Amino acid sequence: MAPQILITGTTGYIGGSVLAAITRAHPEYDVTAILRKVSQNYVDTYPGVKTIVGDYDSADILADAASKSDIVIHAGDSDHKGAMQALLTGLGRRTAPTFLIHLSGTACISDVYAGVFGGLSSRVWSDVGDIEEIAKLPEDRIHRPVDKLVFEAAATHGAHIHTAIMCPPDIYGCGHGPGITQSFMVPFFYDAILEHKAAFYIAKGENVRSVVHIDDVMSLYVHVVEEAVRALDTGNVRDECWGKNGFYFHSSSELVWKDTAAATGKIMASLGLINSSEPKEASVEEVGKMFGGGGLSLYLFGSNSRSRADRAREVFGWKPTAPAFVEVMEADLLAHHNNKQRDVVEIMGKLGMSK
Repeated sequence: MAPQILITGTTGYIGGSVLAAITRAHPEYDVTAILRKVSQNYVDTYPGVKTIVGDYDSADILADAASKSDIVIHAGDSDHKGAMQALLTGLGRRTAPTFLIHLSGTACISDVYAGVFGGLSSRVWSDVGDIEEIAKLPEDRIHRPVDKLVFEAAATHGAHIHTAIMCPPDIYGCGHGPGITQSFMVPFFYDAILEHKAAFYIAKGENVRSVVHIDDVMSLYVHVVEEAVRALDTGNVRDECWGKNGFYFHSSSELVWKDTAAATGKIMASLGLINSSEPKEASVEEVGKMFGGGGLSLYLFGSNSRSRADRAREVFGWKPTAPAFVEVMEADLLAHHNNKQRDVVEIMGKLGMSK
């Protein structure tokens, strides 16, 4: 019998790509998606996927849908506690074993909280060797409040609700879903460079960030979902894959930020968007004020966030095979550039103007 799979976030960059990967690898799975609005394009693209109208605040809808699902893939808002609580409530109503696969991110292990930017940190986090520390990270870390709910569910209901936390670093590459197909990282840097009028780095620009291609994220999701289906079919749940052990970094390589700034500046200068390709040092204050402040720019451009995907390699033999960041960086930047140009033309057309 086909597993009943519920998935959220399918119009987003990651969730949409996961939906594409799962339905392509296993068209026999019975998949249901929760959507704010069901478009005809969505129906045409995924005619075999059932849909439920609702959002992350629709607690009753989320709980009811989860209660009918063998596997829940929560690939939407990583920080919405209410949505996670509703999904766990629904899973708690089941008498049969169930699996929860939750999307998080490596902001939780960044050194942004230390308040020192642009320098190199030698700390590389392992999802095997450092799992005890990861499970006890303070709640002021990004994503931690919801991650904590998942860890607690695993500890309290581990014989019934089997959990996995997917923790990718910065992601690049073109997505495959019906909605957003661009990563957050590259467009954000593009826009920040335009605001600053130059590619930039903080201090020496030696801070390092782990990255992964969206296709490698998708392949790991397929591994974890297939493991859940195998466990459902056999009744044999491997402890090394779930619960506290079910925490998966996805990192495939690393970027030194000054080198990234130089490569980005070269491409944007070739497009005539900035005057010089040479990256410039920016102050902590300047970067901190970008996009209205709030600290996100300092996290992305000044901190270290280094992780190693040991568990995926150990339990699944996962190996990243997608192109490296530098191989697709120009395509990612051009995609965002072309989207912005189309937006300008569309707005001017609505105003009765021509470009």
